[in-house]
Amino acid sequence: MNLKQLRYFAEVARCGSQTSAAQRLNVSQPALGLQIRELEADLGVRLFHRRSRGMELTAAGKELLGRTDRVLRQMEEMRQAMRAFAEVPRRRLSLGTPPTPGKLLVPPLLRALASQEAVTLALHEGLSSDLAAHIRSGDLDLALTYDPVPDATRPSAVLAHDDLILVGPPGRLGGGEEAVSFRALGAFPMVMDSPKQITRRLLDKMAHQENVELQVVLEVDSVNLKREVILSQGCFAIVPRGLFVEALTEGRFAWAPIADPCITRTLYLMARRALPEEDFALILETLSPIVADYIRSAEVNWRRP
Repeated sequence: MNLKQLRYFAEVARCGSQTSAAQRLNVSQPALGLQIRELEADLGVRLFHRRSRGMELTAAGKELLGRTDRVLRQMEEMRQAMRAFAEVPRRRLSLGTPPTPGKLLVPPLLRALASQEAVTLALHEGLSSDLAAHIRSGDLDLALTYDPVPDATRPSAVLAHDDLILVGPPGRLGGGEEAVSFRALGAFPMVMDSPKQITRRLLDKMAHQENVELQVVLEVDSVNLKREVILSQGCFAIVPRGLFVEALTEGRFAWAPIADPCITRTLYLMARRALPEEDFALILETLSPIVADYIRSAEVNWRRP
């Protein structure tokens, strides 16, 4: 049992549903449900009745809610009391991120850093290749990047492997039950990233190696425009599942895993050469459990490095 589980439990109890609680907490519903199940397993009791109209507290859940509210109030009182002793100003760090890790990792990262009161982040979104260039020039302190060029002179750490999926119009692929082989991708009309994108270069390289000719009908870098083209033109796209997770859950798109071989990108945290070690360690240690939650939930096709 830990404070995160208690906070999640209290929010579900107040909202009466995991969906509403997940939205208020800005976390994924599978990750929230996993924490609730682990809390119930640890305590050895059921905390909720799962009904079609929502989540209702059991007798044990009502007892725990009262105790949880007292614990959370005490934690906030302690935090407020200790702020009076904080004399060290927050350090400002600039962090660059591509869209997918920005969407998935930045909100929980900001919440975690707010409670630690050690640093404040200035956020920048961009392509992995551009972010890596900003790291090399020293314009950014840190960046989440996919498959950067190896550089032993700069701090870096692997966070996760991200297996891409094939998405298309509803009813055309199913809901992830059956994989599509890489060699079969040539049969699908594709909307793809422009060649400057790391993912596009990876796909072109793999297609050449596998002797597969991809049908590129349109090049689009914008995620929102790509979604519209898929639905309006009957096209398909190879994307990270994390960018489409809500739309896939709602059935707005069909999807399939890609196999033989998988298309995998590796997500790194990297830093400029002169960044203090404690700053890199703080961000890495804060991100690691967030990434681990996504890997355990199997929601976004991330794997352990």
